[in-house]
Amino acid sequence: MRGFRRHTNRAFTLAETLITLTIIGVIAAMTIPTLVSKYQKHSYVTGLKKAYSTLSNIMPLAMRDDEVWEYYDSGSIDWYESGPKIINKYMKVVKTCEDQNRKDCVEVDDYGRPILGWGDPIYVTADGMTWGYHYGHSVDINGKKGPNEWGRDIFTFYIAESNRNGVAQGTVIPYGSKLQAKYEGSAAYYWNNNPSSPSCTTEIVKQYGKDIGWNGTVKCAGRVLEEGAMNY
Repeated sequence: MRGFRRHTNRAFTLAETLITLTIIGVIAAMTIPTLVSKYQKHSYVTGLKKAYSTLSNIMPLAMRDDEVWEYYDSGSIDWYESGPKIINKYMKVVKTCEDQNRKDCVEVDDYGRPILGWGDPIYVTADGMTWGYHYGHSVDINGKKGPNEWGRDIFTFYIAESNRNGVAQGTVIPYGSKLQAKYEGSAAYYWNNNPSSPSCTTEIVKQYGKDIGWNGTVKCAGRVLEEGAMNY
């Protein structure tokens, strides 16, 4: 009888252990993806803040540097000519990709166009970020590493081309921010101009994250920096 009881107790103990392990497995399967997603979003936000800080710290130096500037006849800045000079002089560039070699620095779409934006050239800096041009300075905060999507790891900053509406020439303006709306003199540039249909949402990023054309995802820089988090 004692042997039977010991055998039964062992059976119950094994069954309980298996049940406990099963419960732990179910809980892990439910929570780990959420934790990973939160960590990834946090890393994207941190990268965006770093990129914004880098560009903002560079601009006061660059604005005093006559060598880097190209201007239109109107006196506004030609960023497609001046931008590469600024990056090469004030950032630590470790690799440059142009034309057909752009795929060596950044993901390209089916037409060979870099997801980062169609501007040339593309620069990889020592901190692992990749910089290009798409309505301004665009940055992939973790380089060629995925997901390579607008609103996740790709963001854009506009540089004030001239003094306008109280915003000084050379100011770094996150796309979709209130600052951009002020500079442009139109609330339409703000990511949350229409709260019932904001420009930067999970659905929009999922649908257009790989689209280098004009879409709401380019305004996500403004939302993330305003909220200090990736709440979508």
